[in-house]
Formats: sequence, C-alpha cells, structure tokens
Amino acid sequence: MGRVWTARVHKAADTRLPNTGIVEDYFAPGRPADDPNILPLANVRCFASLDGPGSEALAHRTWEQAPSGWYHMTGSAGRYTLLFTGPSVFVRPVVFTNIYTRPGDRIDRKVTPNCDYGVFHDRDYDDDPAACYYQTFVARATSVTNVGFKVVHDGVDGAGPQGQTILVSIHRKGPGTPDTWDQLGPAVPVPNVDSGGAKNYEWSAAWNSGEVLLTPGQTYAVALKPESPDGKFQMFWRPDDNKDARCYRIGPKGEAGFVDRDLWMYVAGDGDGLVIPYNKHIQMEYGEFAGFARKWSQTYVARGRSLAGVVLYTATGGSQPGIHRQRAVVRVRQARPDGPIVGVEKIAVGNGIHTGDASWGTFGLAFAPGEVPLVPGRTYAVEFESIENYASLHGYVNIKGVVSDEKPGFNPYRQCSGETYEGGTAYRDGKQDVGFDLDMQIIEYEHDAINWDDAVHPENLLENGDAQTGTLAPDNPRNGRADAWEPFSTDAGTAHCYVTDGANQDNRILRVMGDKVDRSTVDGGFVQRVEGLSHVDTYRVWGLVRSSWPVDVEHACYVGIDPTGQDENPSADTIRWTPLPGVHSIFVPYTSEPVRPETSAISVWLRGWTKSASGHPFKADFDNFELRRVDTGVPALRAAAIRRPPDRAN
Repeated sequence: MGRVWTARVHKAADTRLPNTGIVEDYFAPGRPADDPNILPLANVRCFASLDGPGSEALAHRTWEQAPSGWYHMTGSAGRYTLLFTGPSVFVRPVVFTNIYTRPGDRIDRKVTPNCDYGVFHDRDYDDDPAACYYQTFVARATSVTNVGFKVVHDGVDGAGPQGQTILVSIHRKGPGTPDTWDQLGPAVPVPNVDSGGAKNYEWSAAWNSGEVLLTPGQTYAVALKPESPDGKFQMFWRPDDNKDARCYRIGPKGEAGFVDRDLWMYVAGDGDGLVIPYNKHIQMEYGEFAGFARKWSQTYVARGRSLAGVVLYTATGGSQPGIHRQRAVVRVRQARPDGPIVGVEKIAVGNGIHTGDASWGTFGLAFAPGEVPLVPGRTYAVEFESIENYASLHGYVNIKGVVSDEKPGFNPYRQCSGETYEGGTAYRDGKQDVGFDLDMQIIEYEHDAINWDDAVHPENLLENGDAQTGTLAPDNPRNGRADAWEPFSTDAGTAHCYVTDGANQDNRILRVMGDKVDRSTVDGGFVQRVEGLSHVDTYRVWGLVRSSWPVDVEHACYVGIDPTGQDENPSADTIRWTPLPGVHSIFVPYTSEPVRPETSAISVWLRGWTKSASGHPFKADFDNFELRRVDTGVPALRAAAIRRPPDRAN
C-alpha cells in the first residue's frame, strides 16, 4: 500500500479572470506554506478510483477544522481518476485524470474549481436591506450549472433561528435594466437561507447542463430575490468600478440602480470538458427517504461521450455498519434498468456521518475517460447494488447494542421537494418504477477520449530531443557534438558520435559505438537533465532506439530515467533502466511509464552496452526523444494532446 495524496480544495486564486468581474481579497488562515490568498472550502466530496473494472473507490470530505479544506486519501499505487464535487456545495465539479502513482508517493495537489465569475470578499457589505440583487457577468461557459452566494443578513432575524427562501435565476442582457431582461431556464429555490452573526454560511443553486444556455462573451445577470413578495436581505459585496461586472440593486421601496459593487458570488458552467446532465439543483441535503433495498437505479438522458462520476445521497440503518464501511457496485445499462451493461463496472464507496447507531452521506466514484462510453441523447440507467455480505456485516453491534441484521442494502434519498427530473425515473430493485427521482449527481466527459492514458501536453521539455542541432564532424564523427546532451561512459572503449543518418543524410542522430570499430566493449551514452518540473505532475519519455544487435546477454540499448534529476553517476540506484530493442537494425519506439520527479528535475539517460569484443560491430542509435507532461485534465474538443513517437522510415 502506498500513500497516494493529501491536499486541499480551495476557491480560485487571487487573479482577474478574462472578461469577468473577479477574484480577489481572500482571507485564509491555512497552513504556513499556503498562499494567503486561498480561501479553503469545506464539505467538498472527494473520490478517487483506480482505472479499470472492479476497483473500489477511495473517499473523503474536505474538513472544516484546521487546516480547513484538507482532504486525505490513501490506497494502492496505480492510475487514478479523481473527482471533487459538492454536490450541495456551490463549486462546479473538478476531475483529474491520469494520476499515476507508485508505492510511497505523496501528492499535495491543490484543487481550484473553474468559474466565470468569482468574488469572495466578505469584509464589506450592503448597509441597508434590499429586495433584489442582479449581479452581471460576462460568460465564458456555454451553460450555467452552479451559482454560489453569501448573505450577511437573512432579512428575517439575522443570528436567530429563522430564515427565508431565496430564488436564484439567470437573465440575458437586453434593452433596459437587468430587472427587465429575459429569464433563462427555471429559477432555483434556496430554502431556509439563515445567515447573520456567526452563521456565515455559503449558499448554492444549480442547473442541469443545457437548462440555462449561454453565449460566451455575452453579458448576463444572476438574480437573487426572496420568495416572499415583501422579503428583504443583505449581501456581502466589495467596491469595484469594473463596468463589465456591476451589481444592480433594488431597494424595498422600489428604488433601483447600478452600484459600483461586486457581490460575493460564484458562477460556473460548461465549456471545461465536463457536462452535468443530472445535477442537484436544491442545496438542502438529507430529505425524504426512497426506501431500503439492495438495488436502486435511476434513468437519465446522456449529454456527453463517457461517464466521469456519480454521487448518490444515501443512508444506512442502526443495524448496519457506518456508511464509510458500505459499498455498492455501479453499473450503467442501456435504455432501462434491465438493459445490457455499458462499459466497466466499479465499486462506489460511502462517505459521511456515523453516529454509532445511524449513518448518512453519499456513495460516489469516478471513471476514466472512455471507461463507460455514452451516446448523447440516449437513455441510460445508473444502477447501485450493495455488495455487502456475511463477511462485512456479521458481528457488527452498534452503540445501543443492536446486532447486525446481516441484510445488505441502503436507503437513498429522494430529490428535494420542488425538484424533479423529466428525462427519467428511479427504480427499486431494478424493476419497480417508484414515480420519483433520486437525489444524486451525474457527471460526464463532453468529448471523446481515445487512448487517453497516453495523453500528454504538446511541449517537448527535452532540449534538442530530435538531435537536429549541434556541430557535425564528418571526417571524424567522434568529434561531433549534439547540443544539450552530455556524454558519459563507464568503459574506456566507448565512443560518442553525432552523425547524419539515412539515405538523404538530412537526419541527425546520437550514436554510441566501440572506439575500435570491430574489437571493443562498450558502456556509455548521453544524458540530459530537465529542470523546472513539478512533483505534483508525472511525465513520459518517448523516443526511437536502434541497435546493430537485438537485446541479449551480451548486447543492449537502455533508456534510463532518474526521478532525482542527478546526471553525474550512471551507476546510481535511482536510475530506472529499460533494456531494448527486440529486433536489430530497425528503429524501435520506446515509451516510458509515467515518472514523478522527486523534487523539480528529471534526467534522461541514453545508453549502449556490450560486453562482447568480437563479431559484428556494435552500434546503438537514438533519435526523436521527447519528455512531455502527462495530461491530467479531461478530454477537450481537440485531439492534439495525444502524442506518440513519430514513425519514420529506417
């Protein structure tokens, strides 16, 4: 077992987002090494799933206690997909893919959700109650899915026990003032907004992808209005004279106008490679139970090309272990709850609160791009089935002395009152249409992902990886010198050559051979150190290798990677060597496993070796080497992120 990662989820850093109002003025007491402009977020759901079928997810929830916002998950080493989502917290989901880990890795990855508008300033506020606020913003997204806001006074009793419902709606700019602009999609109620004094909460509303369509670059407004006709409340805001993101305020007596203020607000939506066809609209958690069963399904209509993650609100009873010990296999079926299975099955894990005799929280997990392929517009059923059994249930006794009933199952929550999903319904035990929908969130990858495990960023971090720059010495190739590559050897008979290759002599390569053409042992090659890398990321090395001998007990080419970045000792135990090729006199492609720098550098070693001083002359050739950062994002509309060593005639 290797430690996988521990880090924090936080709001966006203190920067101005293009064409929006803005992110600035944060306060976060956090850890000493943290950026003081980070404001941590608690209660964000964290899930990590090993890629491949049958894997059991890891789960956590970001914590309120110091250092606020931290999460911690440990598990087996391998390739993970990570999901961070509310769903009742206002942030838009964040997915990391291609997180390669080795035993002992520790990854301190901070997570910043995307946004179109983000202002989290809570040191200034509206001195007077208002009847309605309209916060304008310039869209980057194509569809709003998440809005968050913070109220300084609930307009009812402040620090007292009461609250009121606030309606959140999106409006498209038109002639006149924002209160006359057309509303897009439905208004979402935020029940029991109860703020004031020490109750400094954050509130949220959400929509399914496509419910509120936007045009990037155009101006819109988020409206906050009490459900009660005579309701009033007060918002946190900050001074700002940015005309692209102004607040329009309506007072309780109808007085209205733009003010040079930005509300404490978060707005985010589609356009980042994820879509949310089934969202949790209403913030309230843990409402009405759906009923205890071993299996529950929810049908829905897909919008993306493959499944990214699912989160289901659920609970377990007093005769069951806590939800953190509960699991459910997740299957996706075509069209109906008894349809054929699509893609891989994985195991969701519970995460939530356990009082010792009851437990509630969520089941959740993540999928890698392409693991569950989908067709936009088609209906699918997401199925959760408990996999608990005698071994996991027998012998459990809760704090009240109740002995386990050994009945596997769970009790999911229904969608909140006033929320419904028209594109599907819930099924109990895969058969009974219960006539309501489950309280859950479904996240998809918007675009196709082919061979996503090979996805890397386009920049080659190796200098002169194709060996095309340097000084040739045609009369004596041993005197040639390729830029950026340093020669090394452990055998005095090693010759380092920089030569042209091929019939047209227009390609240059690195060559290792015997100093005596037909009678020399060889051990040496070329090394390059690459600095400025990040321990949070992993990197791949690609290239082409050719040898006059196939690998055997007397001959080999090696490609080595040293995650410490040292480039002085070819015998160091830290270098990970790969012997090749399996055929001779033909360029063979090499692809490394992803490697994580121990600090901020990696060294790449190209090595030829033979202990035979007889027979056909030994030559080892190297060309077109690349070091690229593994793409941990989600598939985009472009496919250019996926790269492999170039094929070339030999």
